[in-house]
Amino acid sequence: MKKLSAIGIILLTSYSSFSQQIVDLEENIPYAYNGFEYGFYISNERSKEVKGDDYERYEVNLYITNKSGCLKLIPFKNSSTKPDEEIVVGEFNCKNATGKRLTPKTGKINAKAWYSQVKLYDETQSSKYRFVNAMVGYAIRNGETLTNKIIVIVPKGEKPKLSCRAIYFPEF
Repeated sequence: MKKLSAIGIILLTSYSSFSQQIVDLEENIPYAYNGFEYGFYISNERSKEVKGDDYERYEVNLYITNKSGCLKLIPFKNSSTKPDEEIVVGEFNCKNATGKRLTPKTGKINAKAWYSQVKLYDETQSSKYRFVNAMVGYAIRNGETLTNKIIVIVPKGEKPKLSCRAIYFPEF
């Protein structure tokens, strides 16, 4: 029984060490992880009254910048992946957002589709090939910044407190 519980503790510890990181962010101070910078800045703020209570309304710009020095390719996960599926590269959560007036508490940033020319055998003409522009996965170019904007409502006198979950990219 002791061996079984020791194995369980070891497996739980190793699983949590490989889990995706969640970090608290500060405005205009990006968090660097795996060649990417994750951050946010506030572009607009104002006070708002919602059902008799005063709140602060913020337009928050979320961003992820590839600072790795190279193109980051994200292949399709498996053969059943649909080309129009979105691949999330970062998830942001506003801890003190109220969600009033149907405003979000979270925001996501998705990778862009990557297209390339593919050489295919032409069945109409023997020993001939044709080139087709096809989606081969997702990519983030070196220096490219992906953004998203969310509007959050927080209690009066507070600023948004955001955390970020950095999505892991396998190294190829």
